[in-house]
Parts: sequence; structure tokens; C-alpha cells
Amino acid sequence: MYNIEELVQKITDVIIQRLQKEGPEKAISFLGREYSNIRTYYEKRGYEIVSVKDKVDADILIVTELSNFNMNRIALGIPETEAEIFIFQRFLNKKDVVFIEEGMELHASKHVVPRALLQVLENHRNQLVKYGASIFPLKKFEKINETIYKEDKDVAYKIEKKELL
Repeated sequence: MYNIEELVQKITDVIIQRLQKEGPEKAISFLGREYSNIRTYYEKRGYEIVSVKDKVDADILIVTELSNFNMNRIALGIPETEAEIFIFQRFLNKKDVVFIEEGMELHASKHVVPRALLQVLENHRNQLVKYGASIFPLKKFEKINETIYKEDKDVAYKIEKKELL
């Protein structure tokens, strides 16, 4: 038969390994309107939602509202408002910034703006991407949530079969 002390030690080792794999909790913050599907997407991945006003250094900043003027000033490197400065500093520190496409004024005004001006605005949008920003449509988060939910079920099922602990 097994020695009970050895068995307890093995179980303790497995638990310690799992706790070390989890690591510290990550944080995201929203600048602008907060969408529930984006919030759910990141909460399922272990992110904590923090306020920008708390001055906590979040891993990811989600910008859900951005006017053309704000975008232009950030792209040109001349931020004026507190929010613009905050976004620009994140670029300088190589931190993740995600812009929601529907929240960008450029997205709503594509059909109204003259072609020459639209090209300038598109160039400024592309400059933000060059700085390290990601621009995602809101629909992509909805689709991702559905597929992640299915994957989570599959993973949970596989884990139940493999491990006793």
C-alpha cells in the first residue's frame, strides 16, 4: 500500500503547480462607453475590469469612443486632452490599446466626408495601427464570445475525463 505521507505530498505538489500556472490577474480598462459583450469576453479570460480614473496600470485599454479630432491629434503626436495624452503615453510605453471600430467617428462618417479628406483620416487611422493599436469591430467580439463559450465547454469536458484531482 501507499504511504499516506507520500500521497499527500504528491497532491500538494500538483496543487502548487496549478496555482503557479495561473499567475497574477490581468486588468483592462475602458475609455468611453463600456460594452457588456467585450466585458464578458475579457472576464472569461481572467481579466479584472478597472476604472481609468483609479490610475491603475491596466494591461489593455479599450477605447470605445474616438472623434476624428482626437484621432488626428494622437496620430500626429500632439495630444491635447487628458484622454488623448493617456492613450499616447500607452503607445510610448508599448502598452496594448484596442479601438472599437464602431466607436470611431471615422467609421460613421465614411459616406459623408469628401474623398480627399477621407484619405487623410484613413492615413491617421493607419498611423494609430503603426503605433501598436488594434482596431476591432464590435461584431467580432460577439462572434468570439460564441466560439470561446463552445471551446470552454469542450476543454472542461476533456479535463473532467483526464484528471481525477
